[in-house]
Amino acid sequence: MHTMRSARRLGSILSVALAAGGLGPLARAQPPAATVSPAQEAAIEQAVRERSVEWSQAVLKRDASIFERIWAPDFVYVEPSGRQFTKAEGIADLKAGTDQVASTTSNSIDVRVYGGGTVAVDIGHYRETGRDKDGRSFDRHTKFTNVWVLHDGAWQCVSGHCSVVPPQP
Repeated sequence: MHTMRSARRLGSILSVALAAGGLGPLARAQPPAATVSPAQEAAIEQAVRERSVEWSQAVLKRDASIFERIWAPDFVYVEPSGRQFTKAEGIADLKAGTDQVASTTSNSIDVRVYGGGTVAVDIGHYRETGRDKDGRSFDRHTKFTNVWVLHDGAWQCVSGHCSVVPPQP
């Protein structure tokens, strides 16, 4: 019950943010829509999950073209350190990166749909393994939250954040 109230509250907050223009020009560009059918909601959830998996693949393959497509022009991300970066900065970081990533996975992705099917929020777990520039192995675990907006028929991420998940004993 608490979860449903929280979800409704978040939906109300997102609706107010959309109405006030708080999620940027992409969100405002969408016409108001009626409620979403269960089939439409399932299709949106699947599309957003696919974008999250593509994000993981972009890191693994060092493929900036994926980020060019799935990150909105006004994309902003906040790392666990508090560092904030834009789409251009994130793509530059990917290209200049020295880590040798061996594997990436995004899973346990929960997607919630708002704004009549024009906004989605996903929360999930991300893991990457590999070696850093000094040859030390790493096994990084994070939880992420991303906000996606439907723009010209495609889902693009406008904002995201991740937190480090401490190693399990």
